[in-house]
Amino acid sequence: MTTYNPQQFLWSFFRQISPALLVVAAVAVAYVYLMRFIDHSLSWVPYVVVVLAFFKTIYFTFFTFRQVNKSIRLCHSFRQLLSVFGFLIVLIIFSFSADYTCLYAIDGTAFKGLTASANLGYIGHLFELTYFSVVTFASVGYGDIAPITIPARLISTIEIGQSFVMIIFGLSNINNIHINSKTQNL
Repeated sequence: MTTYNPQQFLWSFFRQISPALLVVAAVAVAYVYLMRFIDHSLSWVPYVVVVLAFFKTIYFTFFTFRQVNKSIRLCHSFRQLLSVFGFLIVLIIFSFSADYTCLYAIDGTAFKGLTASANLGYIGHLFELTYFSVVTFASVGYGDIAPITIPARLISTIEIGQSFVMIIFGLSNINNIHINSKTQNL
């Protein structure tokens, strides 16, 4: 029987998620460029955000499937799998809030219900749109903030789809970790 080493698991986990962190960083750099240096009156700019969000979602979906399957083989506890899964969900929610913030910076009419105060700045809007992202990911949809434009609705739909895939994938893998732990005990 092999012994469990938590430091080894954490080191392996951070090595495995580094590609996802690089994707998030690359998209963040693209968003900073879009928010600062591109003319926001161009009609194609919001759709660049939609395309980046779509490809990022495809990457996260396949990355999640691969990484969680690897983690199941390496994990010896439900808590480890839950921590990996929770970290990926936080990363996805934050990346969508960055999508929404960039879209709002490009088109101030993209969302209804945001505080229109100019002194909030990007950080204040990032906070409000992180709340919107959490509510959208959880499929609660209070309605206090709502997407108005087509690009905002497309990104919200992409996040809802990502949430559905993550929940289904997570529930199916909870069973796998229990099966793996039972076979290891035999």
